[in-house]
Amino acid sequence: ERVHIEKGSRKLQLKNSMRYKFEKILKPISDVVIVESQRQHIKFDAFFENVMFHEVAHGLGIKNTINNKGTVRDALKEKYSPIEEAKADILGLFLVTKLAEMGELGEKDLKDNYTTFLAGIFRSVRFGAASSHGQSNMIQFNYFDEQGAFTRDEATGYYTVNYEKMAEAVNSLGEKILVIQGNGDYDAAAKLIEEMSNIREVLQSDLQKIAQAGIPKDIRFKQGKENLSLK
Repeated sequence: ERVHIEKGSRKLQLKNSMRYKFEKILKPISDVVIVESQRQHIKFDAFFENVMFHEVAHGLGIKNTINNKGTVRDALKEKYSPIEEAKADILGLFLVTKLAEMGELGEKDLKDNYTTFLAGIFRSVRFGAASSHGQSNMIQFNYFDEQGAFTRDEATGYYTVNYEKMAEAVNSLGEKILVIQGNGDYDAAAKLIEEMSNIREVLQSDLQKIAQAGIPKDIRFKQGKENLSLK
């Protein structure tokens, strides 16, 4: 926290490995869960931006509570990580939205970022809902569901993003999380995680469908001298 406040933060992203994750994992997942008419919005640049501004949001977030409870990390204790990851995801998308509105991202269609973001939740939650990132993803998914940010066709299992309601949900969930962090409200953090971080039955069936499609969970790096033509 001290370094972020005094010096800022530096981000390094490996674009080649991210592109491989997009082509081999995220894009195939979108073919399974996203309605065909919106798959045109699943784009690598949107994926890269969403991840990049997730990391930026970590650096720009609240570090100290506003009521003398110390750092947000200390105040939220073991609930800090899932809340912080959810904040980074949501505020990252908020930052992309605001920069696009300011014209800083050139010719930008935010439908790309919103659709890719939803598909990205299906990718990330496969690592397990018990992890901080997994709990974070489920909080977002269930909140979006309750706010009508997407609909699911029961016959096909395809999801359709409601872009207007998703933008509203990003704003309201971002506000909720920032208030929890600023107040160092441990009980509110615990309640949000308990109520919103579970994988519900319908989503579980969709994750099984993704698994049955043979889509890998992650990429595996080949390392060693032989891969560099060295002996």
